[in-house]
Amino acid sequence: MAINMAKNMEDITKQVLDINRNYINKSIDVIGLLKEAGSSKKITNINQDLVADIFNGIVKLNLEYYAKLVDFGFSVTNQILSPSQESSTGSSFTLSGKVKPGEMITLQFVLDNPKSEAVLCELQYSSFLNIDDQTENPEISAKFSPQSFQLEPEKSMTIDILCPVSKTSKLGTYYSHVKVVGFEPAYFTIILTIEKPITRNVSKKNQSDKNPESKT
Repeated sequence: MAINMAKNMEDITKQVLDINRNYINKSIDVIGLLKEAGSSKKITNINQDLVADIFNGIVKLNLEYYAKLVDFGFSVTNQILSPSQESSTGSSFTLSGKVKPGEMITLQFVLDNPKSEAVLCELQYSSFLNIDDQTENPEISAKFSPQSFQLEPEKSMTIDILCPVSKTSKLGTYYSHVKVVGFEPAYFTIILTIEKPITRNVSKKNQSDKNPESKT
């Protein structure tokens, strides 16, 4: 999709440049005809200064157009090549824990409001991705308590995060970015390590221990 978009942008840019080039060439032809008409006295009231002003105006318009086109190109290029605001800001902090499939882990943090006005907050998390291969694990979710709330100035709120893990979840380490709407672009990270359940082998007692023979 990105390749097709780049190709379309390239084609449009070429078309715009061709149109503008033709416009300049036609403008030069028109000015040349005006000069020839003036020198041959076909047009007696031609004003050479007027012709010069027209030419200068056309050149100025085209220079301004090209300048804006170049500025726009650099702006788009910088937006494409520069990292996103989220990644450039960096995670504010990280909450981590270990949990087994079929279990749930509870994490907690305190949110402060340093602003001078109340903030309407809402917690949103991204899908949990494997830290190694970036594959999504839909068997992990996050529930916030509270999910949305109003935080008064200079006040704090304790937030509980409940992360249930399905019994069918794959093992590994997964992360999710949590955004607090109202305090953009700040976000924090949850890292969960899904461990293998510990299987306990119950030793079988000797049958003779269970049913001891009676001595006579």
